[in-house]
Amino acid sequence: MTQPPATTRPRTILYVAATDAAASDGADALETVESGPDRSVRPATTVERVRNWAPAVDCVVFGETPTTAAGSTLLEVADACGETPLVLFCDPSYAPTAARSTDGIDGYVRCDTDDAVRHLADEVEWVCHDAGPDDAAGDEPIVAAASPAVDWRPANRLLESVPDLVACRDRDRLFELVVEAAAAAIERDHCWLSTVHFGEFVPRATTAAISDANLASVPRTGPLGDALQAGEPVRIDDFADEDRLSAPLEGSRSLCCVPMADSGILQVAAPEANGFDERDADLLSAWGAVAAAVLERIDAAESRGRELQRLRESRERLVAKRNDLETDRDELAAERDQLAAERDQLIAERDRYRSLFENVPEPAIRYEIDDGQPVVRTVNDTFTDVFGTDPESVVDHPVDEDTVPPGLEHRRATLLEALRSGERRQLVSRRETAAGVREFLLTLIPLEANAGGESGASDGHNPEGLIIYSDVTEHNRRERELAAAESRLETIADLVDDDARTPLNVARGYLELAAETGDREHFAEVDDAQERLREHLDRLVAIAREDDVLVDTEPVAVHDVARRAWVAVETGDARLVTRSPENRVLEADKTRLRELFERLFQAVADETDDGDDENGAASTGAGDATAVVTVGATDDGFYVARRAAETDAEVVDGGLETDPVPGRLAAADGTGFGLGTVERIADAHGWNVGVAEDESRIAFAFRGVDARDGE
Repeated sequence: MTQPPATTRPRTILYVAATDAAASDGADALETVESGPDRSVRPATTVERVRNWAPAVDCVVFGETPTTAAGSTLLEVADACGETPLVLFCDPSYAPTAARSTDGIDGYVRCDTDDAVRHLADEVEWVCHDAGPDDAAGDEPIVAAASPAVDWRPANRLLESVPDLVACRDRDRLFELVVEAAAAAIERDHCWLSTVHFGEFVPRATTAAISDANLASVPRTGPLGDALQAGEPVRIDDFADEDRLSAPLEGSRSLCCVPMADSGILQVAAPEANGFDERDADLLSAWGAVAAAVLERIDAAESRGRELQRLRESRERLVAKRNDLETDRDELAAERDQLAAERDQLIAERDRYRSLFENVPEPAIRYEIDDGQPVVRTVNDTFTDVFGTDPESVVDHPVDEDTVPPGLEHRRATLLEALRSGERRQLVSRRETAAGVREFLLTLIPLEANAGGESGASDGHNPEGLIIYSDVTEHNRRERELAAAESRLETIADLVDDDARTPLNVARGYLELAAETGDREHFAEVDDAQERLREHLDRLVAIAREDDVLVDTEPVAVHDVARRAWVAVETGDARLVTRSPENRVLEADKTRLRELFERLFQAVADETDDGDDENGAASTGAGDATAVVTVGATDDGFYVARRAAETDAEVVDGGLETDPVPGRLAAADGTGFGLGTVERIADAHGWNVGVAEDESRIAFAFRGVDARDGE
């Protein structure tokens, strides 16, 4: 607080600095600042000048930073000042150390704040005594003021607490230090600090004399709110005369409130009225300003800490993302290297295939997929020699009708699709060569997969492959010869099993009759059976020597052959019926046709005797000794039918063989009658054979028969 001047003369001040320039500049600035009474400031650089001038001036200002060397000078200056007040004007980081180490310092002002020189002038007026020394220039009397002496102890106590306050880094601890130092400075027990929280002043720190139960939150209205908003101290001299604010504590009469910037209110209560004067308010205001500055620094530090934490977390996230990106980069690099290795391997394999292509002993084409179209790139010399083709006529042309083998035209789309998709396929075809028509096995060998699909490779690279022509003409011929030989052997085996048994059985039967009866006519039948057996043996020899089973046809009457076959087969009591109007003359092998009837009659007789067929079904006419077997003609062939004796002949002959029961017509070798030989004989003549049956009838029909006119 600026005090009124003690004399009518200007205040005399000695400004001490290390150099003449610094001392002169500091003295001029302090003398010309517009604050307080007029001043006369003289520069000084030595301790001797301070010792000589200190008794004659009102105040000494030390304007140097108290480092190690300057610190010793500060002690000497303080000692040289004697009773003259000494104000320290330096950087705040050195003030606490200087204040604790030097008892002669009466005031301190920071040199790094706005209007620091003005604050220095105010501090000089604060510490100066009301009665100054005589003027060093003459013997003019001093006119003393009538005001009482000033007590500097409260200010000194607060000054002693400044280092601890400045060193504080915690908000709550700062509040406690502010309250403790303020209460100790003005020697009051009831002191507390409240901060603004949701429109109320909430106590944050109190002295030990105040319990939490005695102090409550108050609204941010009235004098306290005005003090915070205006930034000025408020004194309430007596709550008895105050209607805007009630006493916060029981027994308190007066209150001094000072704002701590816009953060809160520092309050001190006294039990007596008029317990605080203007000096107390100014002192507490200065203390609140110091605390607000420290709090601002703490808030700034916390804000910087939060920002640093945010930056640290952001950095950690960036580092993690960078690590992830590096991992992805390494994985991509590894994948790239792997793809490069695979590419090199494919290139090496492709080159190897090309080298093999040049030396392959079979005709071959190398193609590429260009824009989805397989194109011939080259042919080997063997291809040119075998097919007598000029390479220029096919190279750089699509794989089309010139290179698609004859016989594959209907499979052209399949071939081209296989080439485009890179499938390994094999196709068989016949092709004209320089040596005639030959059979080839085409092998499609893709050298690499077509990654680009039907449209070709997407990276400008064209997949390629080979078409190899393997001559399989001789191989297929040998297979056909082997198949024909196997077929003949199978036919011989069947004929031996089926054809040789019947004549032998007939001969054996007639030999037995001849032995029993002595009738030599039976030997004629034996001779006839042996003749048929010799015919069969000749047939077997012919089959073994020929590639196909052939028939030697001649005009043959169906009924005549049927009757001769009937007498050669053991048919029991069954009866054969042939009708002359239906006797049909056919173009057939007489011997084979007779064998066909014998097989059919034997099957009918065996079925009659057994009662059940091989499939277990009830026989038609089984057990009927008077079963009737009919041989007749149809529009395109003939039939053999069997019925029971009581069955109406007109019904049987009326259409079973031409109008079979639906679903019962089957191939002859599937009836269970063992008629494989019958089917082979029919096939040799080019006839179709089928069977139809119902509950009492069965008919074997032969169609596609070439007929001759006449009987």
